[in-house]
Amino acid sequence: MDPAQLHPRRYVFRGHSTGVAAHIRRPVTKLLPVQGCSALPVTGGFHESNLGPGQLEKWVSYESVATSAHGDYVSADDGVKTTLGQVAFDAAPTKTHVTASVKGLVILGRVHIGHAAIGLISHSPVGAEQPSILLEGNVLDDVRIDNSRLKITLDEQFYRECDTRHKLATRHAAGLPAGHACMFLPASTTETQLTSFPPNNGTVKCTIVKEITWDGAPHPTAEIHGHVVRVPNFGKIYFGEMFVSDHSRRLTMVRFQLGSDDGGEVTAGDGESSGIPYPPN
Repeated sequence: MDPAQLHPRRYVFRGHSTGVAAHIRRPVTKLLPVQGCSALPVTGGFHESNLGPGQLEKWVSYESVATSAHGDYVSADDGVKTTLGQVAFDAAPTKTHVTASVKGLVILGRVHIGHAAIGLISHSPVGAEQPSILLEGNVLDDVRIDNSRLKITLDEQFYRECDTRHKLATRHAAGLPAGHACMFLPASTTETQLTSFPPNNGTVKCTIVKEITWDGAPHPTAEIHGHVVRVPNFGKIYFGEMFVSDHSRRLTMVRFQLGSDDGGEVTAGDGESSGIPYPPN
């Protein structure tokens, strides 16, 4: 049999999302298994999860979690035609959509997040181009540290305009205003900003947070550093972190690095959308 018929070029789906997870490492070890998770097989499909409320003793509680992952051909008719040999498996455009939503999250009774949500939509690449991966439905609402409220501004539109890694590199090379330049994060811990874009096939770390300010009276001890808030006797909170490669985007809406009497990690609203034809061009 012709190898091209036995192993035809096809699109390999990849997408997942998670709700809440935690690993407390001190003073005792406590693990909150992933609460809410959706993932796709290589052929695409659909999955969703809904659960809550839930709690890990004094450390983490949440009211609800919802996740979903959906991957398929854009046209159902094209999907049928691939089974009849009328359309090549790699010729039918595909779409992958992942979401995660967490409501009523509380960490150690001090940090409250009313709603954190992510949404990523990827489209299969055309020819040798990189896949388009858009941000949609990303939310950070009602964020409070003790009695102080944060106002967090996300910039979905920038990443919708720069929906491929190549477009991000082009915009960065052309020069960015300060409000966008600060959204690119250096890989080196000794640098304060990204001065040179990683080479092809390299991963770029960035944030979808454009600005964080206090909404009302500032917290007496917490400090805002870009997309990070440092809270003494609690730890650090990272908002809207994203890793961008040639073929994927991985977004975490909230990540906690606990570093007080209690040490460990918590994440809320995480997902990745990607996929490539195989074999590649």
